Amino acid sequence: MISSQQASPARCAAVGVASTAAAGSLVAWLLPIALAPGAGTFDTALVRLCAALAVVAAGWLWLASVATVLAARRGRAPHAGVPAPLRRAVLAACGVALTGGLVAGPAGATPGRLHEDRVARPAASAVAGLPLPDRATAAPTVRVVPGDTLWAIAARTLGPGATDAEIDACWRRLYDLNRAAIGPDPDLIHPAQRLEVLP
Repeated sequence: MISSQQASPARCAAVGVASTAAAGSLVAWLLPIALAPGAGTFDTALVRLCAALAVVAAGWLWLASVATVLAARRGRAPHAGVPAPLRRAVLAACGVALTGGLVAGPAGATPGRLHEDRVARPAASAVAGLPLPDRATAAPTVRVVPGDTLWAIAARTLGPGATDAEIDACWRRLYDLNRAAIGPDPDLIHPAQRLEVLP
């Protein structure tokens, strides 16, 4: 929505004249190319087609600019069919301040007393009785390097003071934890594979 202050007539007129002059100059340059007589090659036909399309685009831009200038002068929101970047540029050139959206109407206030439509209730009662979600915890992982085995990963995880029995129990737990990723053979793990380890 445009602010209640209307754009000055002088600025709107200047923007309108500038857009008309720019569009007129562009059309005067491109129209002779688009309407050039005589048969030609494919390249010539393509240049003429592009020039004709540019004339149409210049005319459309001119119409959109003039419509936006007129809307700014009247203090109304520009037509919704005008692209937003063009609306912003023309309105800024006209010196119009924007408030809210360009096509939105005024916001209505709540009838009655302030916040009469809201029922006050304690925050705790709003969630009373609802189950609390489980805390998301990410399991630590290890990246398999070339030459790794579950035994070696278990030994690294437990540290240098671990006994063979502890390492044996640990690699079996690692395999059980990662059976879906490893598959049926615990001796077959692949480099760059990520495996969960026990904390």
